[in-house]
Amino acid sequence: MILVTGDRAKKRQNVSRAAAFAWRHLMPRIKKCVVEIELKKIKDAQGYCVKVDDRSFEIEIDKRLFGDDLLTAVFHEMVHVKQSVRKEWEFDEVAYSNYYEYVNLPWEVEAYHMQEVILEAWKKN
Repeated sequence: MILVTGDRAKKRQNVSRAAAFAWRHLMPRIKKCVVEIELKKIKDAQGYCVKVDDRSFEIEIDKRLFGDDLLTAVFHEMVHVKQSVRKEWEFDEVAYSNYYEYVNLPWEVEAYHMQEVILEAWKKN
């Protein structure tokens, strides 16, 4: 189940469709999971994903994003949901000292790669 709050109805609908598309692309056989997405102003990132429990997640997406930037932010955070559901990554705090170290963490490498793969599939669909 995907729930989207914040911003305008049309944007919520687009984000919900994008998240559902990513879900089908990343974890088509997973049925029991709740993803709550809030569109809000975020100062230091395009989005965040927080694990509430094994099958429940809260995602925040910067509501000022639009177009491909909005889509890739949603796809990126949905990759983190997939990583946690499939036990590929646990939401452990990892120390990194700069942006280069952050983007080279294994789960971020996959998320940045897959956000582009899913975007291309979205555009073909």
